[in-house]
Amino acid sequence: LLIGATGDEAAGGGIEVDGNPDVEHLETLTAHTKAVNVVRFSPGGDILASGGDTGEVLLWRRAPEGTKNLHGDPTTWKTANTLRGHSDDVQDLAWAPGGAALVTGSVDNSSIVWSEASGRGLIRLEGHEHYVQGVAWDPQGEYVASASGDRKVNVYATTPRSRVPVEPAHLGGWCKKLVCQKEVRRAVNVKGLLFHDDTLESFFRRLAWSPCGSFLAIPAGLHREEGGGARVAAPGEEHAVYLYQRGRFARPAIRLPCVAPAACVRFSPRLYRRIGVQGAKVEAPRTPAPEPAAPEGTRHEETAAGQEETAAARTEPAVDGAQQPGGDAIPGDGGAPPEPAADAAVAVEPASDFDLPYRVVFAVCTTDTVAVYDTAADAPVAFVSGLHYATITDAAWSPCGLKLVVSSSDGYCSALTFTEAELGETLAPEEVPEHIAHVLPERRVKSAEERARRAAEAAKAAAERSAAAQAAAAARTEATAAAGGPKRIAPQAVTAD
Repeated sequence: LLIGATGDEAAGGGIEVDGNPDVEHLETLTAHTKAVNVVRFSPGGDILASGGDTGEVLLWRRAPEGTKNLHGDPTTWKTANTLRGHSDDVQDLAWAPGGAALVTGSVDNSSIVWSEASGRGLIRLEGHEHYVQGVAWDPQGEYVASASGDRKVNVYATTPRSRVPVEPAHLGGWCKKLVCQKEVRRAVNVKGLLFHDDTLESFFRRLAWSPCGSFLAIPAGLHREEGGGARVAAPGEEHAVYLYQRGRFARPAIRLPCVAPAACVRFSPRLYRRIGVQGAKVEAPRTPAPEPAAPEGTRHEETAAGQEETAAARTEPAVDGAQQPGGDAIPGDGGAPPEPAADAAVAVEPASDFDLPYRVVFAVCTTDTVAVYDTAADAPVAFVSGLHYATITDAAWSPCGLKLVVSSSDGYCSALTFTEAELGETLAPEEVPEHIAHVLPERRVKSAEERARRAAEAAKAAAERSAAAQAAAAARTEATAAAGGPKRIAPQAVTAD
């Protein structure tokens, strides 16, 4: 558990696996000079990213034993990089599935995709006219979505669609192809705009993808019945969260009513067995499976920008060294609206329902309530209100999928616990469809750990080779000295013939 603080700190704590929540303060991470708005673990859990009101994003890594923070207290985390490129507050951030990149949303009306290895901004997404208050990266690695106070959600993807690479050398080429494919603002055959304007009570619109990537949930929705007025939450209107099926952004598939404006949606990292199915192998889903990725040569196109980025990752200092030049130095997409070809690639027909072979559980946090849903029922599994004195800002599930922690701008967090009887039985790893298993958090953590292990082994081998070369050079120097040292040759006069 990591909590973004309203001051210049981020506090860490733990929750017991069994029994009631028991939060223990572990340490305080000090490096921010203003309020911290968002903190996220990388998919592998080995890096922390935190963004705040200075417009900077800090990347934290495990620190050697004996490291101390700015207060002189022992700490196990230290700043490894600082991402500079936004000119105003960072409101939200999301990691790419493989952890090689992350995207941030800011009050400067833009989002930036960053390389984790070099700490440099790869592309600035400029399609909004107001604060970007939420960003989300598709776990399948194809889509990046951003929500703004301009009452629209932009969905970005490459043309043709391809998955974000995990190799830093290929990120530059992939980002060059990233364009806005859909502006989600209205719906087919639906009057009015779908989302609240900038008078929304919450300052966050934290949208989220399901862990399997089957659908996107967008908060801050507004549903207007026929005959409703123009005022927000007026008679005939209600707050809502909209769920869109993957690749079908012309019209929401499901609308969930809310008693107050929704600030964020958070999905449990686990998949749950459908009710009535006990221990059977899960059948193939009837919803569309992920589209095949582009050919290897296309998806991992080697570009000069990618090669330069890799070189920069090797040469730039590790601590606060990867300073991005002025914001204009980050290439931008120009804020161009979706091209006709890209917009036509988005299916118009919405899905009438999510026909998944498993259940997905998620929490909808409004400004003052928490509702927990699953995809097999229309009514919420749980509904909690009156938790805080101020607006709810964010939420996070535990890896086991049975605990939910909710944060608030009143400076407190609430921990909610559930039992298997309340949420249902989770799927065993062997029961998860293979085309879904590789994108779940548990598998991504293992993949990230394996990449980190290989990188550590490569670094160790390089260090050993360097040490051996230095030892050999020292041995040659000693041998030369033992032989009396190099002989001096007196200069000879040169005479002309």
